[in-house]
Amino acid sequence: MPLPPAGQQPPSVPAGADSADATAKDREIEAEQRHVDRAYLRLEAMRGEAQALLREGYKQAQVGTVGSLVERDTMVFRAELWARTLDAADDGLVFGRLDRTDAEVWHIGRIGVRDADSEILVVDWRAPAAEAFYQATPDNPHGVVRRRVLHCRGHQVVDVEDDLLDPDNAPDDLVVVGDGAFLAALSRTRDGSMRDIVATIQQEQDDAIRAPADGSVIVRGGPGTGKTAVALHRVAYLLFRHRQRFGSRGVLVVGPNPRFTAYIERVLPSLGEGGAVLHSLGDLVDGISASYHDTADVARLKGAAGMVPLLRRAVDETPAGAPTELRIKHRGTEVVLDTGTLRRIRRELLNRARRGPNGQRVQAAKTLLAELWQRLASRGAARGEKEAFLEDVAARDEFRVFLNAWWPLTRPLDVLRGLADPARLDRASRGRLGRDHVELLARSWERTARTGEVSFLDVALLDEIDTLVGPLPKPRPRTPGLPDEDNPYIVDGYDIFTGESVRTSAPSDDFREVTTYADRMARQRGRGAHDEDGEPDEFAHIVVDEAQDLAPMQWRMLKRRGPHATWTIVEDPAQSAWEDLPASGAAMTDALGDRRRHEFELTTNYRNPAEIAAVAARVLVRAVPGARPSKAVRTGGEPPRLVWAPAAEFGAEVLRAVNRLLDDVEGTVGVVTPVGATAPLVDALAGLPERVQVMDALDAKGLEFDAAVIADPRGIVDQAPSGLRTLYVALTRATRSLVVAVPDGDRGWAAELLGVAAEEG
Repeated sequence: MPLPPAGQQPPSVPAGADSADATAKDREIEAEQRHVDRAYLRLEAMRGEAQALLREGYKQAQVGTVGSLVERDTMVFRAELWARTLDAADDGLVFGRLDRTDAEVWHIGRIGVRDADSEILVVDWRAPAAEAFYQATPDNPHGVVRRRVLHCRGHQVVDVEDDLLDPDNAPDDLVVVGDGAFLAALSRTRDGSMRDIVATIQQEQDDAIRAPADGSVIVRGGPGTGKTAVALHRVAYLLFRHRQRFGSRGVLVVGPNPRFTAYIERVLPSLGEGGAVLHSLGDLVDGISASYHDTADVARLKGAAGMVPLLRRAVDETPAGAPTELRIKHRGTEVVLDTGTLRRIRRELLNRARRGPNGQRVQAAKTLLAELWQRLASRGAARGEKEAFLEDVAARDEFRVFLNAWWPLTRPLDVLRGLADPARLDRASRGRLGRDHVELLARSWERTARTGEVSFLDVALLDEIDTLVGPLPKPRPRTPGLPDEDNPYIVDGYDIFTGESVRTSAPSDDFREVTTYADRMARQRGRGAHDEDGEPDEFAHIVVDEAQDLAPMQWRMLKRRGPHATWTIVEDPAQSAWEDLPASGAAMTDALGDRRRHEFELTTNYRNPAEIAAVAARVLVRAVPGARPSKAVRTGGEPPRLVWAPAAEFGAEVLRAVNRLLDDVEGTVGVVTPVGATAPLVDALAGLPERVQVMDALDAKGLEFDAAVIADPRGIVDQAPSGLRTLYVALTRATRSLVVAVPDGDRGWAAELLGVAAEEG
C-alpha cells in the first residue's frame, strides 16, 4: 500500500479503537471476503476450462494430418501456459480495491478475472486500469476516492487497510479503516527466498516498472529500496503488455552469484511469468560454473578491458609444444616445411580468419598439403601425381599427429590453462604487464590448470576467448560404408576438409525425445537462433542486478547476449566492489547502445529498521563521502549489538550470537564473513538449522535475512580498496536484528566506526 507523501499522515481512522470501529472493520472484511470467494470460484472454473482445452488439444492428434498436429501443439501449449498462470495466481489472487469517484469499484489482483457473463471480478495489476492503485496520492488521486489493501492468508481475508485519497468526493457512509498493511508486509519473516511486492508497490517503484518499453531503464537506489523487486516486476509487466515482442526472443535476468539467482527464482513464477532465463555471472557460459572470487588485485587485472588484446594474442600464439618443422617423404623424396614457413602460414591464416582458429583448421590442413605439394612439384613431381600425393599424406599418422599438435581444435579453457605459464603470459601481454602482475595472474590460472576451477571473472574471459577461437565443428553422421580408419580425411574424430566432427556413438545414444510436431519443427527452425538447450543466443531484454560491480569484461560478455536488446539496469554506485567506475560506466554505455534511457532513483529504505540503517549510514559516509543514505520507514527495531572474543574463541562467540538470534527470530539468519573466510565458521556452526546461512560479503549482495551476524568486519574492509563499501552492503542485509562480531583487538575500531558500544565478551 503506497505511503502518503513525506510529512503527511494517512487520512484514515485506526481500526480497533473501540468496539464500534472493530465491528465496522469486521463488516468490511466480510464484504471483501464475499468478493474474494466469487473470484476464487471463477478461478477454479477457469482451471477446469484450461484442462478441458488441454484434453481437446490432445484429441486433435487423432485426425492424423500435419495440420491437426500443428493445431494440437498450439492448443496444448496455450492450455499449459494458461494453467500455469492460474496456478501461480492462487496465492493472493486479490489484494487491492479502488473506490472511484464515478462510483465504480475495481478489485486489483495478480491476474484479470471475469465471470461467466464477462463482468470484471479482478483487474490484472499490470493493466492500465490498475495504475491508479500504485500512482494515486492525496495530491493527485487519479479519480480514486479510497484505496484499500486486502491482507489475505490463503483464500481468507484477514485484514483491510485504507487510504482516503479524495475526502471531498467520499460518500457519507464510506468506511475507512486502519493503516499498516504495508509496514506489516515489510516486517514479515523471511523464508530464504524473495517474494513479490505486487500488493505493496510504491509510486516511485511503479514509475520504473511501467516505464516505456522502447528504451532501457536504469534504476538506482540504496540497499533495501526495492531495486531488484522493481526489475523483476518490470519483466512481468513487459511480458504482459508486449508479449509478442519480448516473449518470442526471451528475457535474461543476470545476478551476481548463484545464491542470488536461487533467492529470486520464485518471484516471476509467482507473478505468472515463468519464461525468463535466470543466470549468475558465474554460470552464464554453458558448461562453466565459477567457484570462487578473485582477490582484489587479481580482479583488477582480469576485469579490465586491456585483457581483450592479451587474450587475442594468446589465442593466436603457436600452441605450447607445437612442432617447429614438418618432414614428409613421398616415394623417396623428402619435403620439409621449416619454422619460418610454418610461422608464415599461421600468420596468413590468422590474418584472414573470420571464424577464429577453430574455423581455420580445415584451411590449415589444406594449406599445409598445398605447400608440401608445391615443394615437391618444384623438385620435378608430375602434375598427375597431385591427387595421389594429397591422399597419401593426409592418410598418414605422422601428418595427423603434426596437425593435432600444430593447429589443434582449441577450447577456451585450454587457452586459460596455457596462461599459467608466466613466459607465455608475458608474451601475450607484450610487456604491458609488470613482473608482479604476470606472477599474480599466472598463479591464479595455475589453479585453473591444476583443478579446473575458475573464478567469476574467468567466466567473462572464457566467453571472450570463445568468440576469438570460434566454435568447435558440429557432429555429423559417418559417411555410409566408409569406416573412420579407411577415411584419409578423418583426423582425431574430425574431417580435416569439412571441419565436422564424426559421431562415434550409435544413433539411439544421440536421440532426444520430443513430444509434439511443433517441438520437432521448432528445433529445425531454431537452430540458428537458439543453442542446444533451447536458450536464445540473443535476448530481447536483459536485466542486470548489482550492475555497479560489473567489470568491463563482464559487460562485454553481456553485450554479446543482447546486441539489440533493451535493458533494465539495477545499480547503486555506493555499493560498488569494482574500483574503476568510469571504465565500467563506459563499458555499460557501449553495451546499452544508443537506445533512449529512462533513469529512476529510489529513495526509501523498506528493508532495514532505522536503528540498523543508522549504523550502516555511518559506514557509508566514510566509504563514499557526500553520499546520502536512503530513508528508513520503520523504527523500533532491536539496537545493533557489537560482541567480541579472543581470536581462539571467535568461532564460539559467533555461535553464541547465532543461537541467540535463532531464539529471537523465526526466519533466516545470515552470517557474513570476509571473502575466503567462510570455512572456519561453517565448521563452528555445523549442526544448526538450515535457516542459518554462512557466506562471504560478496555472495551476500542482493540478499536479505531476518537477522545477520557480520563476522570480522575489519577483515572485510582490509581486503580491497572498496572494503568499506562492501562492509556497508553487509550491514544492510538484516530486516530485524544485527550483530557485529569482532576479535578483541578490533573492539575500539569497530565501536568508533559503527557507533555501537561493545558488549562484554
